[in-house]
Formats: sequence, C-alpha cells, structure tokens
Amino acid sequence: MAKQGKWDYIVIGGGTTGCVIANRLSEAPESRVLLIDAGRNDNHLFTRIPAGQMRAFLRPDMNWLYHSEADSSRNSQIDVWPAGKIIGGGSAINGMMHVRGHHTDYDQWEQLGNSGWSYNDVLPFFKKSECSEIGDPEVRGTKGPQHVSKIRIQNPLNDAFLNAAQEIGIPFNADLNGFCQEGVGPCQAIQKHGRRYSSAQAFLRPVLHRKNLKILLQSQVLRILVKNDRAEGIEYISDGEHYQAHASKGVVLCAGAIASPKILMLSGIGAEKELSKQAIPIRLNLPGVGKNLQDHPVIRVSFNVQGVRTLTSDLSNPFFSFQHLINYLWNRRGALSTCIGHVQAFVKTRSPLAAPNAQIIFAPLAYELTDHGPKPCRTPAAGVGIGLCRTASRGTVRLRDSDPFSAPIIDLSLLSEYDDIQQLREAIVMTREIFSSPSLARFVIDERKPGREFCSDDDLDNYIRSESGLMYHACGTCKMGTDKMSVVDARLKVHGMDSLWIADASIFPTIPAGNINATCLMVGEKAADMITLEAS
Repeated sequence: MAKQGKWDYIVIGGGTTGCVIANRLSEAPESRVLLIDAGRNDNHLFTRIPAGQMRAFLRPDMNWLYHSEADSSRNSQIDVWPAGKIIGGGSAINGMMHVRGHHTDYDQWEQLGNSGWSYNDVLPFFKKSECSEIGDPEVRGTKGPQHVSKIRIQNPLNDAFLNAAQEIGIPFNADLNGFCQEGVGPCQAIQKHGRRYSSAQAFLRPVLHRKNLKILLQSQVLRILVKNDRAEGIEYISDGEHYQAHASKGVVLCAGAIASPKILMLSGIGAEKELSKQAIPIRLNLPGVGKNLQDHPVIRVSFNVQGVRTLTSDLSNPFFSFQHLINYLWNRRGALSTCIGHVQAFVKTRSPLAAPNAQIIFAPLAYELTDHGPKPCRTPAAGVGIGLCRTASRGTVRLRDSDPFSAPIIDLSLLSEYDDIQQLREAIVMTREIFSSPSLARFVIDERKPGREFCSDDDLDNYIRSESGLMYHACGTCKMGTDKMSVVDARLKVHGMDSLWIADASIFPTIPAGNINATCLMVGEKAADMITLEAS
C-alpha cells in the first residue's frame, strides 16, 4: 500500500466544519494540513447561482442521496437523506439559511456536562466566523470569512406575511440572530453579492496559496488508523489506488452526522456487539457511536393566492422568467438570488415555554414533492415550511456491512413521540391564523394543503403523519457529553482515544432551533481553537 506523505493534521471531510478547521489549522505555517474529501469540486453554476439549489440537490455527483429505512411513525415513509458530495459539503447545496439557534440551546449543552459550550462561551466563535451586513456588531461578526447577507428579492407577499404575523401578536425582529431569537423577521443568507457563498468559498478559496495545506478531492477514507488507542492516520482510496497518510498531531473527523459514525465503526470504534456482527476488529467500545440521530421534522402548509405574482407562477411564464434572468445577470437580485426562505418566525405555540418551539419559514412559492424532486406549482401560490425546533424522537445510523462503499442503515422514527405531532399541529393552527389576518387574507383564495377539510385534531394529526418530512439537519450521532452514550468530551476528543477529534453536526447533544449550518461554522471555529491550544 502506497504512502502519501506525513502531516501534522489530517482533516476528514470538506464540509462546513472541515473547511473552517483546515483554514484555521493551516494559519500556522509550520503546521502541515491535509484536507481529504470524497466529493467533487464546486466549479458549477448550480453551486454559485442560488436558485440552482434545487438542481444541485438532485445530482448524485453533488449529493450522497442516502435513503432511510421505512419510518413506521409516518406510514412507512422512506426519506432521502442528503449530504454534500462536494467541497463545502451541505453549504454548497443547501437552502442558504443562516440561523444560529436560540441561546438556551447552548446553555442546555453546558447543563448536560459540556463545560465551555454555553451561549456566552460560543458567541465569540459565531462572531469570528461571520461577516454580516445585518445586526449589531456587539453580537454579530463583521470581519469573519463567512459572508451573511440580506435576501435580495422583493415580493408583496413577504411584507404581507411580516405584517400578518404581527397582527396576531408575533413581535417584529429585524435580526433573529441577534440579542433576541424570537419573533418574525427577514431571512438571512450565506451569500455575497447575490451568489451562494459556501464554506469552501469562504474558508478555502482565499487560502489555496498556502503551501502547507493540501486539499485532496474524490478520495474516500476507508478507515482511521489506530495504534495503542491513538489515531495515527488514515487509509483511503483515490483513483482506484489504496493509500495511507499519517498525522503526527492527530486526525479531525468532520464527515457529518451520517458518515462520521460510519467511518468510526469501520475503524473499529463503536458498539462492540454491533461491530462483531460485521467481523470488524474492536479498537474501542463506544456504544454511543451512531445513536442519538436527530433532525427537525417539517410540515408544509400552502395557499392559492390572487392579485400578486409568485415565484411559482413566474417560472411557468417565459416572459417573467426572462425578466428574472436579466435582473440577476445585471443586478444579482431577484428570483435567481433567492434562498429557500424569505421571511421566518420563531414562535412559541405554548406560552409557558422558555424558548420558541416552532420555526415558520415563508416564501412566495409552493411546490409538490415528487419522486423526481420538488415540482413547483404552475399557478400563483405561497406557503410555509413549519419546522419543530426540538424533537424528542431519536434514531440510529448503523453499518449495513463492512464494505466502506455500502450506504449505512439510517433508521429514524421522526414522529415516534406524540408530543412532537401535537406541537406541529399547534403550529399549523397558528399559521392559519397568520394567513387569515387582514394583511394576508386579501391575497388568499383558499388553502391548498392541508385544506380546510382537515380541521379536527385527528385530521391534522393524520396529515402530519402522512405529509411531514425532514429539514435535512441531521445531527447528534457522535454526541458530546459525559454519560456512557457520549462519544466525545467537551474538547471534542473521542473518549478513550488520543489524537482523534470529531467536529461536525454529529457532536450536537441536542438539536438547536432552526437551520444548523451556522452552528456548524461555530463548532469548526471552536474546535480549531481548542486543537491549536492543545498542540501549543
């Protein structure tokens, strides 16, 4: 087997956190850093023009397109579980929403035994990562690599939704990532001048000149090399050839909530009972690897509208489509610059709650989910995606077999806890109140989905079970903590293993409210800081 150099650090996975860590660790000229990723480069229009997201999302050369097991809590539904198969990972194909979560999310992480992860502790790393044109610099970053922008599209329905939400008592909040993370306000996007600005664009492209940083793409890691409870390097395959690379200071695993536990288990790190079934030699018995899988369940509610153009109706009109193209090419604004949401509200459906439990994301469009991906409606329509901020349900990621090229077994009963269904039902009722308020009601013809015939609790519960999906925020499978099911400690080092860190969404003990890319950026910044301090 060929040797492929010696490094100080090897970073496995060029997703959001991997890009951050590769950048920060290679800031020291004496540190030799290898970033390895199984995906392709991001040189494609679909990863630059924001509206290309739906096309990029469906491409098997850009998305791993994992499939789950049938979900018994949702009428045996089988879901596509996306993961970026491209440098930049999910940030290269996602909906570009920049959401930090609620401050109580991180306070809870610390309360679970993770010292140094309270909101006050992680806020400096949120700020360090971003260059935001929004918000107060006391809580928002203005000099970081990751550009965060206002959305660059206007539609009368956006203002109507903002006003309607306030009419039912939801306060306006100009910066939902600022001092307060509750209310209704404009969405924020990981964009720069109307173009997607992925973590690869933000953290890697500016430092490609560094001679101490090597980026190796389309190279799949087979396992982590372990000797005497120490991670010494990796074995991988590239262009059909097997290689080994060694790291003197350590390996940082950043492959995401699906691939990180898979790589650990292939390396003999996981539940002894499960690994023995695959005839994988046990290096370290960690029963929590692959457990605690979480995602935000989402349910879609949409309405037929009149008296206004929507993105969906414009797509079926050649003249309007041409208008949008010219506007984007000339101004970098309009429909082609859109992220997945335009306006969002973080709300409490129950007054005693300490933090919002529902995220309502609005856009002047609606679509049907088909076997070939989202299909936009051809008539004027608008809708919301309602995400449950925190779910009680948990799932697992397991090995299918010992073949590194086999897709893992993903098993998540997304709505196994009835209270999750109840909270989504309450959010549907609140959404109907918003669309019935004067500012929006004047545009609404009728409710497309679920339809006003779904009026009883049982009707709505059945709709939720049959129509709910994932927000594609997989996390938690290598959780941080001190209990027997935790995989890493508060410094993100794997329990019982030297020189091996994990830094991606898999380390979340609990899922934070809203889209998780911003949290992954923070984890990357904090992990790099801790790893650098340990090495110094």
